[in-house]
Amino acid sequence: MQLIRTALRNCAIFTLPVLACTQSYAQSNNSCEPINRPALASFDFTEDISRWGTKESFDLDSTHFTIRNISVNRLPIFDEESEDENNAAFRWINRVHMPTREKVILHQLLFEKGSEVNSQMLSENERLLRQQKYASDAKIRVLNKCGEEVDIEVVTREVWTLVPGFSFHSSGGDNSLEFGIRDSNALGTGQRVSAFYSSDTNRNSYKLSFENPNIGSTHRTLKTKAEKSSDGFHYLADYSLPFYSLDARQAWRFSFESTKEIITQYQFGKKITEVQRDKEDMEISRGFSAGLEDGITKRFVFGLRKENYDYAIGSRLQAPNALPQDLNLIYPFVEYESIEDKFALAYNISQIHRTEDLSKGRQLRFSIGYDPTGDQHLVLQGNVSDTLLSQSKMLLQWKADWKGRWNRQENTWEDTLINYDLDFHRGQTEKRTLYLGFSASKAIHLNSSQQLTLGGSTGLRGFDSHYLNGDALLKFTIEERYFSDYQLLQLLRVGYAGFVDVGKVYGDPQWGADRVYKNVGLGLRLAPSKTDEGRIIHIDLAYPIGANIPGGKSLQLVVEAKASF
Repeated sequence: MQLIRTALRNCAIFTLPVLACTQSYAQSNNSCEPINRPALASFDFTEDISRWGTKESFDLDSTHFTIRNISVNRLPIFDEESEDENNAAFRWINRVHMPTREKVILHQLLFEKGSEVNSQMLSENERLLRQQKYASDAKIRVLNKCGEEVDIEVVTREVWTLVPGFSFHSSGGDNSLEFGIRDSNALGTGQRVSAFYSSDTNRNSYKLSFENPNIGSTHRTLKTKAEKSSDGFHYLADYSLPFYSLDARQAWRFSFESTKEIITQYQFGKKITEVQRDKEDMEISRGFSAGLEDGITKRFVFGLRKENYDYAIGSRLQAPNALPQDLNLIYPFVEYESIEDKFALAYNISQIHRTEDLSKGRQLRFSIGYDPTGDQHLVLQGNVSDTLLSQSKMLLQWKADWKGRWNRQENTWEDTLINYDLDFHRGQTEKRTLYLGFSASKAIHLNSSQQLTLGGSTGLRGFDSHYLNGDALLKFTIEERYFSDYQLLQLLRVGYAGFVDVGKVYGDPQWGADRVYKNVGLGLRLAPSKTDEGRIIHIDLAYPIGANIPGGKSLQLVVEAKASF
């Protein structure tokens, strides 16, 4: 009505007939085609998504269109229209929760009112919003289409971010405990703060951290951490402008990290030796890109790194037969990154009833540096991933990463580790999936403080952590997964798994190498749905099978939080 009154006043000012002006307004208003209604609290983010991948689309005919209006719709944590979530406790949480400030969400957008955008930009912006800690899910919707103009609604689901953090990890005899408080959306600003105490088999630690992921709405980030532990410390300061979108043209970084810690070595899950390591890393870098061209983003980063490693005898256990040699490196480096803009929306693959951004294209990052002093080291690291098969009820993906040094004086590799993973998902029903996972790792001349291990949370869940050690390993897992619709107390989504693990390491038989180890087990999966914790709690019971198990057989409990099912 206010808009109509304004239009009528304007007509009077310009002495136009009132009837003609009213008809003109109506014609302009009717030229818009309604596409969607604003989302309600019960909005289901996965409703229009195929479980095995829906191509991102905004159902718009025009390649480019102009943003006429942007509205931000922050859905409450609990849906009070739902009988299951309409109770005194949940209503109280909705009332006292401090919602994300609207400007925080607007500043994460790659466009603004009046911008000319396309479907690719809107799709990417959805992915960026889903990466933020202050929302459990996000969607960008077209409300109205008015010729070449559109009205956009940005929908997010609020989560409770100020929580007393508590976690317990148990895996093959290694227990760890962590508790404290964290807020990943302090006062609704999107900034993250935390204070924690943790204890595990190696150390007790006090930790403080702060992160601002978007300083002054410039996409610059600041990360700081301070940790004091019983065996040392860990400090981090990182100030950067990352490549925050596929079309971003520049990036830079200033980073400093210092760590003092005890590194423990194992044999059949038992501690045998330890090494104290002082590590210091620094980096200054600058990145450039031509942006997204023909569906591919290519980036180049140039910079300078400093890495110092100093080793000493620990205070509780004896040292290995030979301490690692100290290492001091200062080297320029160049990094290349390539990302294919091939993404789809999915759910119930790695998460439980949550929108997943499924990458179907190749992603490659490769870095090389050279220190001309001393032994003249060539430093290499990187990773690559791709999707080999993606169709209804089937998904096959692989990835690899590597990190190591080539010593030119000795003509040999040092501290080099290469990992390869292959994952296959076969949908059986809308809720059941057969998962097959294969992993291989190869270590080349690791120093005496490091080990390539298998057991517990690293695979072979029926055995102690760090049970097997070797120069290479193979691991195969088969899981029958079930994604239920049940929510425990409306707070945790529930899933189940039955699994078999098979693994083998290669190397010295005295470390358990050169034979195959197996276990069977059952698992419970709990995915928090109302907090910012995007990880899934794994509770697994596993039992080793086969004969002549060093140390004997026992039922193992593995409790940990992982990024996926």
